Amino acid sequence: MSSPSGLHKSKAPVSSWQRSSLFLLTGAGLLLLGMLAGFYLFFPAEALKQRITQELLTRTGTEVQIRQVSLYPLLSLDADQVKIDLPHLPRPLEIEQLSLSPLWSTLLSSNPGVQLQAELMSGTLTGEILKSGLISATATGLRFDLPLQKPMAMNITGTLNQANLEAATRLDSETKTAISLQLSDVRISGLDIFKADSPGIAFGETTLEVDGQGRAMKIKTLSARGGDLDVKGDGTLLIGRTSATSRIKLELQVRPGPNADPAIASLLELAGKQGPEGFYSLKVSGTLAKPMLKTGG
Repeated sequence: MSSPSGLHKSKAPVSSWQRSSLFLLTGAGLLLLGMLAGFYLFFPAEALKQRITQELLTRTGTEVQIRQVSLYPLLSLDADQVKIDLPHLPRPLEIEQLSLSPLWSTLLSSNPGVQLQAELMSGTLTGEILKSGLISATATGLRFDLPLQKPMAMNITGTLNQANLEAATRLDSETKTAISLQLSDVRISGLDIFKADSPGIAFGETTLEVDGQGRAMKIKTLSARGGDLDVKGDGTLLIGRTSATSRIKLELQVRPGPNADPAIASLLELAGKQGPEGFYSLKVSGTLAKPMLKTGG
């Protein structure tokens, strides 16, 4: 007969413990939310922007300008109007929007990383960078206009439709590299061999595939079609510390396209006899700083 009253008495402490735990968890949650709200509201964006630009200048010698830096929930760091002054480019690289956030699947591992998204050159770039230096990136729809002075004065325009990169920040002996590029409307102009009003050479649809390990790269595929020239070839590239110590060797098969300028066809005739399917053999070798073009045959 006493068991029902005993049962009621045993429930009271449990209920009290549950209420205390609930109050404790609620208080801790509100405190955490308050801390996060304060962190976001009083985030030192200007100081971080100056720190980023100073670190990049000190470590890489690259000048970077950032209009604004913002921090969003889940630790996403956004930057607007970023300009990167790279020494080998004729003009600063302009990034309209850049977003960096932790790669959550690696956060508790020994090799954490970040993921990035960028809007630039009328296209997009996404990628992941790990602490070990491994890089995985994809780009789509990047439109480029590059006036170059080396190895010769020229202007290259076109659209990078699709690019895939698997590489690392350091080219150690065990590092593997894979590059795949698909371009369209590629055109080279401004060469001394053409008149000032010449439209240059159109290469149409262009594909490049490169695999490598360490500093030794194998150019598996280099092709162009639908322009003034049809091109196919392969070769090797040994990457040195500078363009003067980097060496390239390309075996190319080139023929005039169906709508090629007669002047371009005349230039190809200097390469010697036409081979199968009307292709001329050309070789590119030497350093990246001073490559040499030779006829095959």
